[in-house]
Amino acid sequence: MINKKFYMVLFLLILALVSCGNKKDKNKEIQPKPIGETLEQTVFKEKSIEKIIDDFEKNSKKNHIQMAAFEKIVFENKDFYHAKIGLKKNSNYTIGYRGINAIGLFLKVEIVDGSELSIIEDMVVNLIQVSDGSISEEEARNLYTEILVKMGENEISSSVKYKNGLVYGIQIGQESGELIFSAQ
Repeated sequence: MINKKFYMVLFLLILALVSCGNKKDKNKEIQPKPIGETLEQTVFKEKSIEKIIDDFEKNSKKNHIQMAAFEKIVFENKDFYHAKIGLKKNSNYTIGYRGINAIGLFLKVEIVDGSELSIIEDMVVNLIQVSDGSISEEEARNLYTEILVKMGENEISSSVKYKNGLVYGIQIGQESGELIFSAQ
């Protein structure tokens, strides 16, 4: 009888210790870490304008895309940063923003020539990689291809909501033939 009581008390003590230990572990898991430690800023909407411009400059240099320095412009009461691209005449990268937050990245190519489609693809891939630093070159090319395939024959625009929450789209001007690629 004493052995049964002893084992029962021992069992209850072990059970109590184990359950208390689990509560302490759960409390540790619930406590959030400071934001700087948990999130790596990869999507452009989480970055400052200066960091986005820096990313454009670094990525463009890495991808051999010559571009001018970004200039601040105001058009129709909206704020933008704008940089001309040296590879393709009449083309530019634009960063749209409201306040201090970036709201969109854009590539505009005024004249699309069939012989320069690979250059345009390189410029689009560069924009996609700047929009999300975790996207590889191959993944960016696949995303661009997916958007083009989704467009269809007689359509002038197409967009895809990607797994990072951004909407990537392409639009071709019906009259002018200009190409605008965006990440928003």
